[in-house]
Amino acid sequence: MKIKSKFAIYNIIMLITPILLIGVISVCFVLIFILKFPVEELNISRPSMLDPYVFSQAVGEFFKSNPSAIFYVVLWLTICVLLVVLSTTVATRLMTKSIEHSINDLARAADYIRADNLDFEVMGSEYDEIDTLCNNFDMMRKELKRARKREKYMKKERNMLLANISHDLKTPITSIKGYVEGIQDGIADTPEKMKRYLDTIHTKAEVIDDLVNNLSVFSKLELSRLIFEFKEGDINLFMRDFVDDYRLDLEKNGIKLETDIPTDEVIVRMDYEKMSRVFSNLIDNAVKYRSEDNPTLSVSTMCSDGGVYVNISDNGIGIDENELKNVFDGFYRVDSSRSIKGSGLGLGIAKQIVEKHGGKIWLKSDGLGKGTTAGGVFLPLKLPENSKFA
Repeated sequence: MKIKSKFAIYNIIMLITPILLIGVISVCFVLIFILKFPVEELNISRPSMLDPYVFSQAVGEFFKSNPSAIFYVVLWLTICVLLVVLSTTVATRLMTKSIEHSINDLARAADYIRADNLDFEVMGSEYDEIDTLCNNFDMMRKELKRARKREKYMKKERNMLLANISHDLKTPITSIKGYVEGIQDGIADTPEKMKRYLDTIHTKAEVIDDLVNNLSVFSKLELSRLIFEFKEGDINLFMRDFVDDYRLDLEKNGIKLETDIPTDEVIVRMDYEKMSRVFSNLIDNAVKYRSEDNPTLSVSTMCSDGGVYVNISDNGIGIDENELKNVFDGFYRVDSSRSIKGSGLGLGIAKQIVEKHGGKIWLKSDGLGKGTTAGGVFLPLKLPENSKFA
């Protein structure tokens, strides 16, 4: 109910209640007058009593001869005034009390928030306007609570990020330092040993370079500072050329490549450099975690649901079901891949890039040791209208 409607009801009550009470009291006083005083002396039925002057004179004479009647008239007037004041006060109090209750709830809620306590609930009100205010206040409280949880989560993520960066940088740096000291101490005393030492240093330096590069991209994505350059093009043609570039490397690793990419032209709008990074990461993961027994990689595309699906699957070592939900977190590596080099940032970067395109990325597996790991990307044929990149 709106406050205006409630006020109208209380105003009607404040008007009718004293009128009814005054009417009852007046009837009582008239009866008392009739029984206690000789009102017949007024002779009201006389035609001359219609004259105000004659009437006032008669009333004056009546009160002179019956002075105690004045007390009853004053008492009647006093009771009437008190009834009006009392009914108005009660009605006003009832109205303000119900509003005051809701306002006090909001005041307490503000005190809780000021005291850094968000574990409460703002109750609604019978008045539409105040109920809307209470609901908005409670929505604000819930949003603050969610923001606090996000802040705690981000703080935890930052701490984990720093720990992972420290660990992933320290390992290759320690290795490089050891091999450099070996060269300085003359341990690499043959050309073969020197070449092996230098090759190892170069490999470890590449690991550091890859980590620093991924960190740079990851931080820019987190801060929304990575620039995207969207262009329209045929995704099927792009994927055929992309897979062909990988064909030789896959054959060197003994991986059989299977493709199902239609020749139909499918135009999408995307940043080709960024999406190349996404597909490279998915294929690189398939190579890293490939099966030792007849490894196979399959790449296919399919148009559906207003977009194009790019599916990449393999018969690798698989991923435990409990770890699938975490693979797109920065620096996360599944237990089965701890011994395989990599920062664990690749899929986290890929997810953010795909989402910037208005798409989705996923990973599925039958389970650890069961192989058949499938990954894929869905890209809309058109960027969302609300995308800042559109």
